[in-house]
Order: sequence, then C-alpha cells, then structure tokens
Amino acid sequence: MSLEAKSQELKDLVSTYDTQWFLGDLSGLMKNIASGRAQDQLGKLSSPMRQMYFLAGLLVSSDDTNGIDMRYTPDKWNQIVELLNEIEREYDKLFFPKPDEEIDEEWKKIRQVAIPSFLSYFNQGPLNYEEQTINWVNDLYSQLDVTIEAETGVKTSDFIQFYNNLDDLVQRKFQGFSTRKDLFQDEWLTYTKIQMGVIDEAPEVIKKLGEERRPLYTFMADHGIINRFKPEDLVTAELPLEKVNAILPILTCSRNQSDFLYYTSTRPSNPLYEFPIIDIGNDLFQVFEVKQVIHAIDDLLERVCSKNAKAKDKLIDRKGKLLEKRIVEIFKKFFKKNFKVFEGYYVDGCEQDILFLWKDYAFIIEAKGYNLREPLRDPNKAFVRIKDDFKASIGYGYVQTKRVEQKFVDQVPLRIEDKDGNLIEEIDTTKYEENDFSIIVNINSFGQIQNDLSTLLEVGEDDVYPWVVKLDDLETFLLTMISKKKRPQDFIDYLLLREELHGKLICSDELEVSGGFLTGAISESKIEKADTIVTTPDLPAIFDEQYNKGMGFENEKLLAEKKSGKYIFW
Repeated sequence: MSLEAKSQELKDLVSTYDTQWFLGDLSGLMKNIASGRAQDQLGKLSSPMRQMYFLAGLLVSSDDTNGIDMRYTPDKWNQIVELLNEIEREYDKLFFPKPDEEIDEEWKKIRQVAIPSFLSYFNQGPLNYEEQTINWVNDLYSQLDVTIEAETGVKTSDFIQFYNNLDDLVQRKFQGFSTRKDLFQDEWLTYTKIQMGVIDEAPEVIKKLGEERRPLYTFMADHGIINRFKPEDLVTAELPLEKVNAILPILTCSRNQSDFLYYTSTRPSNPLYEFPIIDIGNDLFQVFEVKQVIHAIDDLLERVCSKNAKAKDKLIDRKGKLLEKRIVEIFKKFFKKNFKVFEGYYVDGCEQDILFLWKDYAFIIEAKGYNLREPLRDPNKAFVRIKDDFKASIGYGYVQTKRVEQKFVDQVPLRIEDKDGNLIEEIDTTKYEENDFSIIVNINSFGQIQNDLSTLLEVGEDDVYPWVVKLDDLETFLLTMISKKKRPQDFIDYLLLREELHGKLICSDELEVSGGFLTGAISESKIEKADTIVTTPDLPAIFDEQYNKGMGFENEKLLAEKKSGKYIFW
C-alpha cells in the first residue's frame, strides 16, 4: 500500500468515531505519555504526541456523518496503531537509497543532517513550559497592540486572559471531577453525551456509592468533559463576553471534510495546530490541548504583525531586542553579583550582542531569532535548505562570537566601542586566560545538528565548539540550577563538558543533556569512555519535577497550589 492509501485507510477508520468522545479520549491519552501510563494503547506508538495529533486532525477533517462510535475495540485500536507506525515507516523510506544510488560519504552526510531535522520538525511539539510562551507573547506583542487591535478587535492582554481563563476552567473542572466536589457545576451533565448509572437490581450501598462517584466515573468514560465549555464559561471581570466572542472564532474550527491526509502536510495542514478549539454545536466548544492555544495565539499574532513590510520590520526589531533582554536577565539572576554586562557593543566596527563578564570568566553571547523553514522531503534538497538556514543563524552567530573570542585567545586588549567608534571600555583579556566561552542563544532549535555541531559547523583545529541553546532551555536549566542551589562553577563545568560531546552526541533536545548532567547520568568520565552518547526522553524529568514544585518563572501559574502539595493537575 502507498502512503496515500494507508493514510486514507486510517482516516476512514477514525471517521466513525464521535467527535466529542474521540478528541477527549486522545486528549486523555496525551496526558499519559510522560508518565508511562496507558501502555496498552500508547506502548507501541513510535511518536505518541504527534501521532495523537495526527489522528485528531484526521477526525476533524473527515465527514461526521458516520461519527457515532464512543469506544474502541481492541482489534480496531491495534489496526489504528499499526497504520500509524506503517505511515511513519513510509516517511523513513524517503531517506533510503534509490536502486541506482551510490552510497558514499556525501550520501551519508546528507542524511545525517536531513533525517534528524525532518523528524524533529514533524515529530516534536513545542518543548517548553506554558509560562515561557505566555511571558514571551505578552512582552513581544503588547508593544504592537495598535496593529493587533486594528486586525482582531482585541489586544494582546485579551488573548492572554482568554488563554488563562480557559486553562483555569479546565483545571477547575478536573479538580471537580476528581478531588474537589465544591468546584463542581450543577449542570455538568450538559457537557457530555454519556450517562453513567447503576442498575436497579444493585444493592442500595452500591447505588449510593455509584451516585457519589458518578462525576468521577463519567470523567473516566469521557475525558473530554473537562475540555468542553460555553463561551460564557470563560467570562471574567477582565474578559467580558464580547471579547470572548471576538477571540473564539479566530481559534476555532469545526469537523468538516477536507483534504488533510498526510502526517507532514502543511498545505493543507493539521487544523488543530492553528485552530485548537473545536465547535461541537449547540453553543458548545471543546479544546483539544489547552497548551496549544497559547502557541496558536503566538502564531496568530506573528502573522498579524507580519502583514506588511513596516509592521514586519518592527516585529523583527522588537523580537531581537526582547531576546537579548531575556538572556541578560537570566544570566543576572543566576550569577547574582560580581558581573559586568555590555549590550549592543561594537568590536572592530562590527556589532555584537552581549558580553557578560563574571570574575575571571567571559561569556560571549549572540542572540538569534531565525525562523526555521520546513524541511523538504527530498534529502538532497532538504540538505541544501537546512545548511543555508544553519549558516544564516548558528554559522553567522559563530562568526560573531569568534571575532570577540579571538581577542581572548590572543591575549590582546578588547576595545568595547559604540556604533560611532567611541571607546566605552578596554578589557584586559589576560585576566581571562582560557576562561572564555562562546554561546549562541536562539528562539528555535535545530535539534540534532544544533546539539552536535560537528556535522555542519567548521571550526579551527585548536578551536572549541560554542554552546548553542534555545532560549527556553537556557531559562529552564539555569532556574533549576538556582532552585537546586548550584554554583556558577557548576554551570562552567557544564559548558566544559558540553564542548566534549560534539562528534559523539545523538540528541534532539538540549534538556536531555542538561538533565543528564544534573542527575549524573552524563559525566565527563562517561563521555571519555564512550564513542557515542545517546540521550533518552526520561533525562529531562528533573525539570518537570522542579516545575511541579515551582520553577521560578515570572508570573508562574498555580504556584501556591504547587507548593502546598495537595493538588494534582491536568
């Protein structure tokens, strides 16, 4: 069977399910991915999160005429899983050699770059915490509210309030169905088609217990009940109904037949990425994954602010300045004292982003807000595009950091100047002998080819690779180190360890490396002994554990509840 035939067969299979129940069940399954539960359904999937989204997208883009099923049969679920994995294998075949193709070193290198980039782009969702996106959206787009309000009728703060109200509603509903009956709504049965009960012949004690636990049993049978809402459910003093009704249509889709069929399709794309809320009729709506709403808002506002050249230039300028500001704030918070910072300075007539000096250590930092382009399916064409994007972002960042780093290597005075060439300060580099580090911080991650730079970044024989890290990963790592009372020297040890990993690391997520460092799973001695270091998805668990106790993000949500230890969250 072809990729098209398998994808169509899968779409036909899921099209028989009821919209509300199926989307709710998939939402519940996604909550079990990290915990390792529901292995009977998830255990055989190769990319569970993206595959759940693919199934949901197929359902939403199918005709709902036959959508009545509200439970799986084991045979049908196994058939769905088998097709999902077969479809992934069909994409893997894109990178297999053709019958007459010569497999040489160039062929291998092209696929060494193209395969992990393709998989990271299409299989890996946003890896960050919701506060990071909320704070970024607020700080970036609030300055552009004139453009946003003219286009949408509401401001950035209204979008954020909409998201927070929706998130709070789902959390309250979850608590109401599990541990806190005082949060329960009197009309809760109007949010589900499923009616739970106990047979008349049952003993009275069983009937009484069944009635007491009916909300919980209903939730277990229909996970989507907590994701359903009416527009008025989101109304607060800060967000009146007219603003809810202005925002809701922009983020909402409904189940309708469309041409979406392919796992990696971008035209048409999976509707649930852009429209994560589904209109299920009768003035009821259902969110598929709450966190995706803030990402959809981010994407929406970027499109709005990029509609003309003038607005786009303003957005790019604002994004670059905000990225640099965030980096400096994180470093100041971590190092606390004894530091000096230079921002937007010039060296040899060339602009540089950040120089952070702490005691006798120098951190040469460049910020990159480059947006990644979708990897092409043809490996040879994909390689060219990925290489160009890499060169324009990380490669150029390295050229910039190397310009300053060379002053420290050569032990010559570093003249910090303004854009007019006026001297601001002269740095005695002899005080920082072999204590300088180049760091490139980007908004998006290139995955494997960023984490192991040996594939695409050329450095001199005696040079070391820079540390390239996504902003959100940098913040998560340093805030966790602060919470665990780690010293600046521990961070320096990490940078030294990180230099040794290039050329032997297989990893698409930097937090797997930093998590391994913090737990001791990755150490200098292990790196020395190994030819290859392959990280695993369990290594960042230390960050989730810290987040569940309180990470230290600005405006961190549910902080009091986290610290109390009395609640579980959905």
